[in-house]
Amino acid sequence: MRTFIFIALLILAPMLASLYGFIHDQITFSISEEFFTKFRFKDYDMPHTWHPRAKAGMIGILNAWKTGIPFGIILTAVGRIHHNDKKLLFYTFYTYLLTFFFSFAFSMAAVYMPAASEMEAIHKTLPANILDPIAFQKVERINNFGYIGGIIGMLMGIGLHILLYKIDIKKQSGGTSSK
Repeated sequence: MRTFIFIALLILAPMLASLYGFIHDQITFSISEEFFTKFRFKDYDMPHTWHPRAKAGMIGILNAWKTGIPFGIILTAVGRIHHNDKKLLFYTFYTYLLTFFFSFAFSMAAVYMPAASEMEAIHKTLPANILDPIAFQKVERINNFGYIGGIIGMLMGIGLHILLYKIDIKKQSGGTSSK
């Protein structure tokens, strides 16, 4: 049963990451369509008949599922410290949610960061014909901060696994500590 749970969690991580990526790119598409239409779409061979939002969602899925793999491997491997199968399942799922929460929180923090004041420098680094460079830059920042938040969330998830393991050990020993 433990092996089944381990494999199921490894499969679940990229699936949840895909869902996160889809939602994330729907939000960022609302902020800057140009980020996708003048920058992202050229890197992906998608049918021209697809609606731009469908393309953006698919790009989110294609980018995010890959990040779910290492996060899932690491968080699930650390989760194996729990001797109880049910705790392995639920605690690891909690760490997945924690990782996504941090990624989302960092992305949202990036939304409210002020834009760079050096618009001249921004225009030199952007693709040609960008009508709203501030929104474009904001989406770039949201993406970068989302990855940073995901890494921090994964590290917090590792810490949560260890903390919950220590709490369980303490409960098993009757709550006494041997210092």
